[in-house]
Order: sequence, then structure tokens, then C-alpha cells
Amino acid sequence: MGVNCAFFRSPGCREPSPGLWGPLVSFAWPFRLTRSVAVICTLCLLLAGAPLRAQQSLEDTWLTAVGFVQAGEPGRALPLIERLVSARPRNKKYRFELALALFRLGRDGRAKFHLEQLRGADLTPQERQVINRMIGAIDARRVWSGYFGLNIRPESNGTKQTEDRVLVIGGLPLTLDETAIGKATVSTIVTTGLTFAPEIGEGMKARLSLDAYLKHNSEVALRDYILTGRTGLSYTTPQQRYWDGGLLLGTRRAADRPYSETVGLYLNHARRVGNAGTLRLGGEVSRTFRRRGLADIDRMFLSVGYTHAVGGNAQLSFTGFVERNDSAQLTTDGLRRGLNLSGLYAFDGGLMTSLTLRGEMDDRTGVSRLFGAARSDRKLAADLRVYHRDFRIGSFAPEIQFGIERNRSNIPLADYTNRYLSIGLTRKF
Repeated sequence: MGVNCAFFRSPGCREPSPGLWGPLVSFAWPFRLTRSVAVICTLCLLLAGAPLRAQQSLEDTWLTAVGFVQAGEPGRALPLIERLVSARPRNKKYRFELALALFRLGRDGRAKFHLEQLRGADLTPQERQVINRMIGAIDARRVWSGYFGLNIRPESNGTKQTEDRVLVIGGLPLTLDETAIGKATVSTIVTTGLTFAPEIGEGMKARLSLDAYLKHNSEVALRDYILTGRTGLSYTTPQQRYWDGGLLLGTRRAADRPYSETVGLYLNHARRVGNAGTLRLGGEVSRTFRRRGLADIDRMFLSVGYTHAVGGNAQLSFTGFVERNDSAQLTTDGLRRGLNLSGLYAFDGGLMTSLTLRGEMDDRTGVSRLFGAARSDRKLAADLRVYHRDFRIGSFAPEIQFGIERNRSNIPLADYTNRYLSIGLTRKF
């Protein structure tokens, strides 16, 4: 694609002016060890975020990088532009030049991330048109795409059960078995996926994807492996309105034993809202055929999400969902609703943070024989992620994640608090 990007550059111009975690409770030794490592890593990340230590000034680095790009050597320009974006993440010319270098190197995932960030910057109509054309070109030319995430997560209550040893039921004390009491665990979680989407017509693509959620734990009962395949079609209009839908098939293995198979249909839609917003809608209907003598589940899931880019270095997101499960097993039958609010912010120097707040309501139909009530849960959670875009392992940046979740339930066995501190990988930089 031929794009005139000269208006983002002004070689003679100057670089513009630069625009809670409390102590965790004591867990099992794996958590304490990981916490200590995480604190050390955090200090390293903060130290790495000091001002550029190169002898060249930002202006000289910029001119050198632009020279490489103009000479057709984006690979040599890339590390220089990366440092500039880390130093001044709100500078639109730095971020655009990074997106352009990544685009020319075929690193479309990261290029699109930075182009979407730029939508929140103060752009001229011509600049905005170029960015939208580049995003459209990436979407059109991508045939293969994928993602990978790795997370090592120690949790204070990985079993998500009450921490009380004695419950009072009907005025009588009941001492719980050890298996019914929440305990600390350490899980390794891998999330990965691959999509093949060849173009079959103007704006039309065939889509075949496979997604995996793999959770391994030393406790067999906590192991969970889910594979989901989708096949269908996607269509993007000239106005960048996106649709995709098709058939989904899934299989799940829990506690090292086959658990269920799922078949269903899905439909998604996305469109631009204003200059910096993106609206997403999603729906899914499916039937899960469960094993081990458990009743099947008919599921309907609807979601709505909105993302807004801010200032070229920040992003705000909102997601809401409703899930209805119908099953002959009434302790599974019920309605679940949730709301997520999140924000991503890049600081001068390369430090990046994201904060997510979650709320969820889960109401079941079936009445518990032991407690004489239908289960009703109210969950609140907060999640903070910290990483540095210049501190990398291969093509990933390690991130430290702090989280806490509080589930209030009218079923005492399901009333719990869980805290975690984990180390993972990200490519959002």
C-alpha cells in the first residue's frame, strides 16, 4: 500500500515537551517466593524506566531513525523508534513512525495496536485518514494471526471456597472437611489461539480458528483444559464495519477426565464510534453435553463492549455481559450478569500499567438441600498489571499482576476472598 507519511515527520522540528498496592497476606511458600521475585522485578522495571541513557539526544535519535526508514531499512530504525516511544508515549509522530516500521516489517498485530492508540491523539483529518487506511490494509492482508499468553499464578484461595472451618447451619455447628476449605495454590495458565482467514471476495473472508485455555495445577481437581474451534465467515464494509459468524465446537477436560463437548453458533459485530471509539457486540447460543452423569446445558450469551483511545498513550474500556444457562440440573440453571471497567496507560519512560475492575452477579434456580436456599453470588474484583515496554523476553514483555476478588454468597461454602500475585507475558507495547 502506498502511503504518504511525510506530514507526520518534520526533521527540523524539536521534540515536544513531555506532556497500591498494600502488603499481601501471608500465603503458602510458593506465593511468598513469587511475591519476593515480583518485588525485585518491579524495582528492576522502575529503574529501567529512567530517562534515555543513550548519548544521543531525542532529536538526534529521531533524525537517525527517520533516515533509516527513508532509506528502506525499517529494521534498523525499529529499536531507535521503540526508545523514543518509551520516552515520550504521547508524541504522535514517534508512535506513528513505530507503527509504520512495524507495518513494513509485517508485524501487523503490534502495528495495529499503535495505530489504534493513535486514534486518541490530536490528529488532522489527513493524518486520521492515513491511519484508518493502514488499519484497513492490515485487516485486509492478514491471513494468519495468533496470540499467546503465559501466566504463573499463586493464589491465596485457588480452590475458591470458604476459609471458615466451622459453619453454623440451623443453629448447629458443622466442622468442614479439609477438602471443603479454601487453600493456597499455584497454577500455570496458558492462553493461545491461531486463526486462518483467507480472502474469498471483496471484504469477505473465510475464518477457521482454534483457541485453547490450559490450566495446570498440582491439585488434580483444579486442572482445566478447554479447546474451542470456530469456522465461519467475516465481512468488513468500506466504512470499516465488521461482522463475523459461524459454527463453534468445543471440548473440555477437567480434573484429568473428559468433562464435556459443546456445539453452537456465534455472531460478532464491531464498528467505529467517533474518531477514537470502537463498539463491539457479540452473541452465542450453544449446547454443552456433559459427562459423568451431569445434565446438559443450553447457553445463551450476549455481550457489549466499548473501547476509547485517549491522548495517544491511554485506553479506556467497558464490557458488559448477560449469560443464561438452562439445565435440568437446577444448581447449574440460572442467570449471570457482569460488568468490567478497565484502563491502560503508558508513562513517560516506558512503564505501562492497566487496571481492571469487575463486578458480577450469579443467581441459580435450584435450592440447596443443605442450606435451604437457591444460590446467589455477588463478586467484586480488581486487577492491576505493571510492565515495562523495553524490558523483554524475546518478543514478549513480562508483566506483574496483582489481584483480589471477593465473592459474597448466601451459600457459606462459596463465600470467599482470593488474592493473587502472578508473573505473565504480554505483547501490548
